[in-house]
Amino acid sequence: QGILEILVDEAAAGGAAADADAALLEKKYRGVLLGIGAGNALGIPAEGQSRHAIRRHWRDRLTEVDPAERDRPWDDDLAQSALLAEALLRAEELKPDLLAHEFVEWKQRNGRGIGVLMSDVLAEVESGNPALDAARLVWERSGWSTAGNGAVMRCAPVALRWRASGTRLVQTAATSAAVTHYDLRCQWSTVVVDVALAMVLSGVTPDLEQIAKGMEEVGGKDVQAAVLQQVVEAVRSVEGASLDDLELDDPMDMGYTLKAMRVALWASHQGEDFEATVTDVVNAGGDTDTNGAVAGALVGARTGIDGIPYRWLENIPRTDELVALADRLLEASQASSR
Repeated sequence: QGILEILVDEAAAGGAAADADAALLEKKYRGVLLGIGAGNALGIPAEGQSRHAIRRHWRDRLTEVDPAERDRPWDDDLAQSALLAEALLRAEELKPDLLAHEFVEWKQRNGRGIGVLMSDVLAEVESGNPALDAARLVWERSGWSTAGNGAVMRCAPVALRWRASGTRLVQTAATSAAVTHYDLRCQWSTVVVDVALAMVLSGVTPDLEQIAKGMEEVGGKDVQAAVLQQVVEAVRSVEGASLDDLELDDPMDMGYTLKAMRVALWASHQGEDFEATVTDVVNAGGDTDTNGAVAGALVGARTGIDGIPYRWLENIPRTDELVALADRLLEASQASSR
């Protein structure tokens, strides 16, 4: 076992009291999935805008979920999270090709908000390529440089499923990313976010320096250590950082996987005011729907469902399905840890 796996296991072992309070853990699990939906929905109208543009358009701050969302399909952040959750519940081991075909069917049905990278990978899958080969082909075609945030945005169900098993969490998180995002930065930023989320679910504030050391350990075993060092540096940059320091509306990297990872780590260290934290993240601009979704997952794990404004949730469709998914993931995680 490596440092990252141990961090998850020790947090789960130390969180035995939270396990004993089944109602509390249930609220946390529901808070994660509904937090994704709330943060995603709040951020949709401002996607790609700078903080200054948001301030001008919404006369200071964007604070409400558009009621029109009630009649729209889920955006990609939430839709893909739900599909990943279902895939994790179907089998102990995540099957890349089955998940990729679920994504293809979603794209054909609707595909709201789908990114360019994701669309290109799914096109390769539709043409007959296995998922991991499709992701690699698209990544190579990009000049080995594409590292979008689409894997991080949907990764929360992995932490919900494997909160009590560091080994399974790390393996599954990396696989869930590689299905569409082949770049190692995507895979390992996804792992980092799931490690942090599992720790918060267990009642532990993530130790960013220990997570960074865990990533250094991974890099020490890998020929692409220089690439993984970028993840290490991004983790360390969050310690003591303000939201302004994250520069979420920088047009050069607003959809970058390490940017979304830093949002998650920053959110994992905030207090228990879901509305204030997620609103601040969205109004900082950039990839607002994904940043909102990621922050919503981490803060939702801390506050539970009770911390999420009801007036936001009533404008999100099919929240009953998210609650049911959260409950099934909790049941599966507890069954695996017995």
